[in-house]
Amino acid sequence: MGKRIFAISAAIAILSASCQKAGTPEHVQEPAQESLHPGEYILPLIETTDMHGYIVYSDNNAVHYRLAYIADKAEDLRAEGEDRLLLLDGGDLYQGASISNLMSGWPIYTAVSEMGYDAVALGNHEFDWGIEDMIDSDATLPDYEWEGKSHENKVPVLCANLYKDGNRVPFTSDYAIVEKSAVSKSGEVVPVKIGIIGFAVNYSGSIMTSQFTGKGYTINADFSIADAIASKLESSGQCDATVLLIHGAADDSAAMLGRDSAIDLVLGGHSHRTMSGRTAAGIPYLQGGRYCEHYAYAEMSFTVDNDGVLSFADVGNMAVKAVDQDRDRHTWSGHNAGDLSGAVLAISEHALSVTSEAQNDIIGHINVGATSYYIEGSGERAAVVSNWMCDILRRIGSADVSFVNSGGIRTYLSLNGHSTRDITVADVFEMFPFGNKTFIYNLTYSELLQVFEYSMTTGGAALFSRMTGMDCRFTSTDHGSYKTYAVYSLEKDGTTIYRNGKWTGDWAGRNVVLAVSEYLATTERTDYYTNTPNPLIEWNKTARLTGNDLVDNVEAVRVLRAEAASSGGLLSIDTAPHFILQL
Repeated sequence: MGKRIFAISAAIAILSASCQKAGTPEHVQEPAQESLHPGEYILPLIETTDMHGYIVYSDNNAVHYRLAYIADKAEDLRAEGEDRLLLLDGGDLYQGASISNLMSGWPIYTAVSEMGYDAVALGNHEFDWGIEDMIDSDATLPDYEWEGKSHENKVPVLCANLYKDGNRVPFTSDYAIVEKSAVSKSGEVVPVKIGIIGFAVNYSGSIMTSQFTGKGYTINADFSIADAIASKLESSGQCDATVLLIHGAADDSAAMLGRDSAIDLVLGGHSHRTMSGRTAAGIPYLQGGRYCEHYAYAEMSFTVDNDGVLSFADVGNMAVKAVDQDRDRHTWSGHNAGDLSGAVLAISEHALSVTSEAQNDIIGHINVGATSYYIEGSGERAAVVSNWMCDILRRIGSADVSFVNSGGIRTYLSLNGHSTRDITVADVFEMFPFGNKTFIYNLTYSELLQVFEYSMTTGGAALFSRMTGMDCRFTSTDHGSYKTYAVYSLEKDGTTIYRNGKWTGDWAGRNVVLAVSEYLATTERTDYYTNTPNPLIEWNKTARLTGNDLVDNVEAVRVLRAEAASSGGLLSIDTAPHFILQL
């Protein structure tokens, strides 16, 4: 797999030898080999992040083998030796694309192993399906079956600041040290050791409570933890350079490090952005985007002086490179063979074959694109795809009103210039990738108003941001440096039932059924400014909660099949905003 990983004990002995960093000549490493030639030596690296299962991507015209394309670029760099590339991933490997969702991540952890990744960071979405099933107890990715054989997956999962019940979890490693070969322009080689430190920002709010805080997990986002590990690894001479591999935005994370941090490079994720730069203190950072659309590339440079002393110099040639959408296709034998890894292509095609039934199981069709663009007039609180998701949840729960959060919208289903588009089981599993339970509440409209008022707060807007079943008109007040929002009126089936603090008739006491996903129902997010809590948290302890055992993607297939059977296959989509900005 092109790597040698050394298991390091938790207590690191501080040795007299040290690893020199550029600009700190007082920390000098003893010559590694007398035969080292003076000069500059380069070790290239590739970082992917936030794959979310997109080993392939289909645009209705072609299948794009994105990870096979990236794997080919890694193979090119390794052409002269398996140890001549540092290959890393910033987390959120599995959840998202249907090809991965339907196979519980198998295509990704198999491909990552076969590609010889040196380490992966622990993303928040690794918890979606239960972390116990997505990481082996030895702090590596899951073992797998491939080509009739059982394979031990040796790719380490790194996160130095994840705790359970106050103790470091045993299923992630703090760091890994890998031996690589840096190469000079003339082809000479020097061995270098890279310390890869895993870390995470506090992403607990992005995970279902039942899978994270409900199981006692916490994250201590104190960057001095990472700084201390890097300092020990380098001062002890165990490595020549250190990389922080973090599931968090690379630029923000690099800025959190101390000015004198021993960390030489920050590779990030989580925010789905591409980025390349340096902090004011000069710490370089990189991030490779999302969905295998891009990958980050850089070169770590080392110098050997006239005395044969090896030292880390800098990170150069940093870039985020796009996957070529013409050369990542494979439509006949040999097509783009020079740009696609044969090994990852085979895994991709096997996964496509295994999931073909779901990929080709047509439920019905749509004649309106389920896009994720904001609907005009919604104040950035409505999209066509979120309307459809809300309406599906309403049918699952036999509810009057439903909400989804913006972060729960993981895909869109456009028509791509056609008049209609078939909707398959696989499409539904992309719309509802988490396997959330649907929480159903029997409320009064007066109680439902509390949900709408909470949705107007900064904390609540992150959860209750998309809605169907009635219309909520709201106002926006500009205070210069910030805005505040308030419910102006509620309308049900064209009837105004509440306006400016007053109810119409007996509407306040009438019953209404609300359906939301498990994430909305269980996330405790009290608004910082108004101290307004998520009201569903308290209602979960009462008789208002009438059900929470229906899995959204499974039930969505059921209700859509029933609709298609009664409509000649046409699946209806609401394109109107239901959060409406009052001007």
